[in-house]
Amino acid sequence: MDTVNSPNLRILVVDDHPSTATTLARAISQISPHLDVISARSGENALTLVQDKPVDFLITDMMMTGMNGLELIEKLQSHPAGRPSYIMLVTAYDIPGLKITARRLRVNEIIIKPVRPERVCQLVVKAMEDLGSEAPSQGPETKSVLKILIADDLPDNVSLLVRYLTNEGYACISACNGEEALAKARTELPDLVLLDMNMPIKDGFQTLQEIRSDPAIGHIPVIILTAARLEAMDMQSALNMGADDYVTKPFDRRELLARIRTRLRVKEAEDVIRRRNKELNLLPEIGRELSARPDVNELTDIILRRTVETLGAFLGHLILLEPQGIVHKKHRVSSENDFVSELPDLTPLLAQVKNTRQGFVIGDVRKDARWPVVEGDSSRSVVVVPMFGRFGLLGLLVLVHEYPDYFSFEHMLLLQAIASQAAIAMENANLFTEMAQDRKRLNAVLQCAVDATLVLDNDKKLVLFNTAAEQLFANYEIKLGKLLVLEPGCDSLEQLLGKADDIKTQQTGEIVWPDKRTFITIITPMDDGYVIVLRNIS
Repeated sequence: MDTVNSPNLRILVVDDHPSTATTLARAISQISPHLDVISARSGENALTLVQDKPVDFLITDMMMTGMNGLELIEKLQSHPAGRPSYIMLVTAYDIPGLKITARRLRVNEIIIKPVRPERVCQLVVKAMEDLGSEAPSQGPETKSVLKILIADDLPDNVSLLVRYLTNEGYACISACNGEEALAKARTELPDLVLLDMNMPIKDGFQTLQEIRSDPAIGHIPVIILTAARLEAMDMQSALNMGADDYVTKPFDRRELLARIRTRLRVKEAEDVIRRRNKELNLLPEIGRELSARPDVNELTDIILRRTVETLGAFLGHLILLEPQGIVHKKHRVSSENDFVSELPDLTPLLAQVKNTRQGFVIGDVRKDARWPVVEGDSSRSVVVVPMFGRFGLLGLLVLVHEYPDYFSFEHMLLLQAIASQAAIAMENANLFTEMAQDRKRLNAVLQCAVDATLVLDNDKKLVLFNTAAEQLFANYEIKLGKLLVLEPGCDSLEQLLGKADDIKTQQTGEIVWPDKRTFITIITPMDDGYVIVLRNIS
């Protein structure tokens, strides 16, 4: 197959775990615009995808339900348009004879799980260069590789471990004593620590104890490197203190790497749980903060600031669909940086959200027509979520980052949860504002009314009254929030109020006030109290 002169390289990623296949395919697609990356969930699905159009690169998992990776590679060897020029096999097990079989099938690379997307991207870039295809001048924009701290006072041991680990795609940092190991663990925050037990200044036991007692680094997995002569009781003590595993010197490379991969897989799962717990704790906190803001302008400022801070965005936009038109507010993480972002025409974004009622992530705005980029715009990754209220779309929350593929599906879900809380808070704030305005209007009307009017809550406390009602009470001052106290001689009003309270229907009667004035009185029970109107007829 002639790949050198082909304008685009076609890459097929196959894994029976659909999120693994799509995540890896998405990462690879960011390497170059000259890549056509597709994914498949099985060997059979892969063969269907390449039936009419072959692929240049194949990246496949080995153990899959139905057709396994080796069988898929073998079938693609006889593809009418030619075999893939580059084949990568991903496996969780370095089984005996695998390398011989892979060599027979002309597999270029075997990757042992866990697989980091950046490691695969590095290999794809190198393969592109080897084939003479256009590769990026700078490597793919991906997250940093997993970092391992090696704490050992013997330089030869450190050098050997560094060589083993860097060949597997890990980044390494080293420390020659326990004190230095603690300092680097706190500053570098490695993904795993290989800890020798016999070190100067602080030995492995002391170092392990301090790691586990420090909340900032206590979650980092620690594998003990120990001499065979270490007493079983000491090894048990290290495990009881929080060591995750141990390897006896002289260690077998394959055993050590297998134990490292196992602990890193566990850590990855635990990191997800920790992140989810932080998010679960964060949502009630944001909800409480939003519910305490009855002012709409203050509320929108809080929504923007908290969403930008929570998701690590550089800029946040809040687009409100008000009756008078679109209102646009924005919040940026700092006014000192030179980050520039222009909000494009919202029409297509609003149309998509109204149609699907779902948010979406734009991995790279330079490759997506939904976000037209103007010259000098620093935007790369965007996440958009709607704020739906009870009666329709209230607006959009848009977060922007300067790195491509920064925002993920998980970011969108978290932002959608915050947006849902924000929509409720905004509707409540609007309702509070409308009620306050209605109350002002009602109060203005009441003050002009000739009839004395009092509004009570269910506890008979004053909620509202007008000037005419205030003049009824000559012997004391009535106040909002205070219990209505009737003067002696107001028995007929008290009886009428009691009757309205008992049967919950409007009551009308003629009463005589202590100053001998006669009033036609109407008492109307409400769900939350009573309205009393007294009309002077004397």
